[in-house]
Amino acid sequence: MSTRNYFSPNYTVARDRFREGAISAGGRLQSLPLQALGPAGEELTIDIAWFGAEHPRRVYVHSSGVHGVELFAGSAIQLQWLTENATEAPPADSAMVLIHAVNPYGAAWLRRFNENNVDLNRNFRAAGDFAPEVLPFWEKVNPLLNPGTPPQADGFYLRAAWLVFRYGMASVRQAVACGQTLNPDGLFFTGVRPEESVTLLEQFVRERFAGAEAIVGMDVHTGLGAFGDDRLLVDSADARAEANRVMLAVYGNHVEVMSKEGVAYKVRGPQHDMYFRLFPQAQVYFTSQEFGTYPGLRVVSALREETRLHLYGGNRRSDRNEAAKRNLLEMFNPARDVWQKAILARGRQVMKQMLALGLKSNLN
Repeated sequence: MSTRNYFSPNYTVARDRFREGAISAGGRLQSLPLQALGPAGEELTIDIAWFGAEHPRRVYVHSSGVHGVELFAGSAIQLQWLTENATEAPPADSAMVLIHAVNPYGAAWLRRFNENNVDLNRNFRAAGDFAPEVLPFWEKVNPLLNPGTPPQADGFYLRAAWLVFRYGMASVRQAVACGQTLNPDGLFFTGVRPEESVTLLEQFVRERFAGAEAIVGMDVHTGLGAFGDDRLLVDSADARAEANRVMLAVYGNHVEVMSKEGVAYKVRGPQHDMYFRLFPQAQVYFTSQEFGTYPGLRVVSALREETRLHLYGGNRRSDRNEAAKRNLLEMFNPARDVWQKAILARGRQVMKQMLALGLKSNLN
């Protein structure tokens, strides 16, 4: 299979290929259906392929598409692994688990957010952890990001440049994208309760990972950093310092602690919190593999336009809306061969390193 052929043109094709690849490789497939539907009324599902022990002591979990439109890089890496490596049995008492399209609505509709405009990677919180939070200079960020009208010329780049000049790029990036609880129609909304996708995935993980003593996780994202480069982002909490040290030893200098000084930013309610919260006795080694695409303001501008059209632009299948979604897809899934080759090469390398990291976990 050629490099380009690992990348799928849309969610439905990606899901079909993932399912077929999992079954062909001898995996056990489970699908978690959502109530929401796709643009053509099609069913939406989180699909999970399981290889290895039914009751593993070590779990290797690789997930894609928590940010919907970002699905296609992670999906391509998973399809590559199913084609090249799935027949290699994971270590004894271990399981390899591939989770395809954590946010199938966003993947199908080419949105970063879900059916309720929620950023799922800000939604993995305990049910009582959704109290409103006031962000720094929210009164300036909100009208810039979330005008509440269909797109029109409004000087976005000049206004954004002023904010950067006034507060600094790191502070603006943190304030813009860390997650907000105040505007349900705005970008990076956390939601007010766990969303259906989060609840379904949490139920699956709680049941199937019960008894695991070590969990090695990798979640694929795109959109931050230099074009085709990747960072392995890890949590900055002091309690996770030892796990970060082990990951640095295995993954090398691609590891970066999430902070406002790096390519990323600190967020509340990311997916990895689920594993730490549900399995406090387990050794958890979790990183987000973030592949860079285009400059940050260009990406935010595309998110802003797609959201304004999706929420306020009337016909969601209009030519203008479809064009905005295609542009958003390019922002998170560049069509250039050089980018796709970089994603697959690093994806292959890091999945092999995941197995090496799991063997370093100190199980009795």
